[in-house]
Amino acid sequence: MLNTYRMKSKILEELSRTCPLEIRLRVTTEMAFISLLTELGYREDKMWTDEEDEILTKLCNFAKKTTESHLKEIEQWEKDGRP
Repeated sequence: MLNTYRMKSKILEELSRTCPLEIRLRVTTEMAFISLLTELGYREDKMWTDEEDEILTKLCNFAKKTTESHLKEIEQWEKDGRP
């Protein structure tokens, strides 16, 4: 079992190394927003239901806008010479 875990971990590490920054930021931001709901007690031990699709979509769209804003900031930071 430990070998299987290590093998999966190595696969995830390799995927992370080859994954573009935009995708990394998008995934981590969306997960952070969803985790925030759990941490605040709104989603404890619950799965998303069909009735909540609209809320989940809004949450993911907000996370996407946040990621795009971060990417623009990084791009500007690079143009500014990475001060």
